[in-house]
Amino acid sequence: MKTSKVALIGVLAVIPIVALGGPGESGHDHSSHGHSAPDQGVSNEHMHKNSHSSMHESMHGGDHGMHGGHGHHMESIAGSPGKESEVDRTIEVTANDSMKFIHEPLEIKDSETVKFVITNTGDTVHEFSIATKDEHMEHGKMMMKNPDMHHGPGGPSITIKPGETEELIWRFEEAWQVEVACNMPGHYEAGMHSPVTFK
Repeated sequence: MKTSKVALIGVLAVIPIVALGGPGESGHDHSSHGHSAPDQGVSNEHMHKNSHSSMHESMHGGDHGMHGGHGHHMESIAGSPGKESEVDRTIEVTANDSMKFIHEPLEIKDSETVKFVITNTGDTVHEFSIATKDEHMEHGKMMMKNPDMHHGPGGPSITIKPGETEELIWRFEEAWQVEVACNMPGHYEAGMHSPVTFK
């Protein structure tokens, strides 16, 4: 009797862990996030990171509005926030109301840390975000739900108010279809995105 109680407690302790799952567990379809197979340049570690990111979003309503629209950061398989002391080079970017980013070609090395200095010369708020195309599509949906969402330092996105200059330091990891983009409602669709080429 005592042994069966211990076994039952052990099983009950494991159920929440299995329910949360990891990559490949039921309820975690990575193909819908554009991460269907590791042979597309996406490691299991990145899939695992995204499953936890998705789990975090689902626990918080999947909507940045739950955070008051300020300072919440998405994660990206395209890299991670970089440090000023590790910057390999700086790229100047101009964001304008023609829905274009003006910059040198974004030819990046894997593991390179780049400091982007983004100046908004327009009259509209813009965003500078680094992510895969699929991640931009998801982020754009969140921005449609909460167009007043703003991003501060420390993530893959920064909001730039008219006439202001902001910086974003990013350590790139090679991934499929990496872009810089503005995900303010309608801006991506109007052409405000640029491809990142890994050399």
